[in-house]
Amino acid sequence: MKKLFPLFFLVSINLFAQFKITFTDHLITNDGNIILTVFAQNLGNDQEIWAVYGPNFYDRFKEMQTNFFLSYTDIMNDNRTRERIPSSIIIKTIFDTYISMESPTYYFSSTGLGSGQEWKITFTNIPADAGNVRIVILGSELVIGDMPNAEALRKRKEKILSDALEKALETSNNKQWGEAATNWENVIRLNSNVVNRYSDKISSSFCEKAKLLFKQNSFSEAINYFEKAKEFDQSIFEKYKDDYADLQYIYGEQKLNNSEIDTGVKSLKYSYSLSTVYQTRIENKLNEMKRSQFTSISLSLIPGLSQLVLQKNTTKSLLLFGAFGVSSILTLSNKIKADNYYDEYLKATTPQDAKAKYELADQQIKEAGLYLGIVIATVVYSIVDQYANTSSYNSLFEITPNLTSTQLGQNDYVLSLSIKIPF
Repeated sequence: MKKLFPLFFLVSINLFAQFKITFTDHLITNDGNIILTVFAQNLGNDQEIWAVYGPNFYDRFKEMQTNFFLSYTDIMNDNRTRERIPSSIIIKTIFDTYISMESPTYYFSSTGLGSGQEWKITFTNIPADAGNVRIVILGSELVIGDMPNAEALRKRKEKILSDALEKALETSNNKQWGEAATNWENVIRLNSNVVNRYSDKISSSFCEKAKLLFKQNSFSEAINYFEKAKEFDQSIFEKYKDDYADLQYIYGEQKLNNSEIDTGVKSLKYSYSLSTVYQTRIENKLNEMKRSQFTSISLSLIPGLSQLVLQKNTTKSLLLFGAFGVSSILTLSNKIKADNYYDEYLKATTPQDAKAKYELADQQIKEAGLYLGIVIATVVYSIVDQYANTSSYNSLFEITPNLTSTQLGQNDYVLSLSIKIPF
């Protein structure tokens, strides 16, 4: 275990907040743990703060992790910044024992300048070759710097990068496209800045590998490589647009055959935007997939039927059919009662009896009219609802003028590249 500065206190004050954090000590253990001791003061009012730590919160609730975190540079992965939350935070009591800080929130009482709290904050499994390690506690920062093996890794990385770049250039020049794409991935992972210098070779390698994957029916992976190639060098990608259009067309057909309508149509439209090769076929295919408004409206004349058959909405179908069925039965029932009362009115022998039968018949007719109105309203709603649904469904298959790949959201494809670095 290594103690870095036991002889003095390092004080960091966040002038724009009510918290004063004094970094009093920290230790780095041989197994990569960092144990930090701070003296925390709340110079303002009592405050509830986020205190997120422990395994339950890793890779979750990122917006809550800004009060306590460690960051470092991942040297072998394009110097990306990695962040960690503490594995534990404990508070020293007046009895010189420690208790765990409440999580995910901690009620930090006002201390003023005359008192405060001692916290021990532990970060575990920090890589021995991590660079530029820094810790932030309630806005105050402690810069630790490189871990013990960081500088040696930087020097080793230079050699690995040089070898990887040499291999990538060699395989590209020899048109060994499968290997070339993998080698360029390794180079990019080590240092993404090489893209600026070798974008044409990288894009060519990725397009050629995409073609190889396409022949192997690895459609999703081939799409990833074409998309990356376009990102790296648009001018090189333009030379492969017909190939990519072919891939998107076949992929779209496959998705449609698997009843994945949205994905399939999106791929067909993307193919349409890339090249004229399949445009006529795509237009015909999409037109065939549209629903007939006549058929839709015909089914909707029986409320609930089109909602069940076309919309696959069982709940809406049951509600509409129930309302239609019940109101139809009540309409018919009240009409029959009205006719019966009217017949009795015609046969009445006294003015009083005739008046009573007439009023009953009139009441039943009014109720029948009310229920008939519900029947008509249900049918009208069913027709309008199905017309709107069919119009919305058919819009999925419309090809707008001047369609471009950008409008199709091609970046929705998952771009995941398998990258392996030789060690």
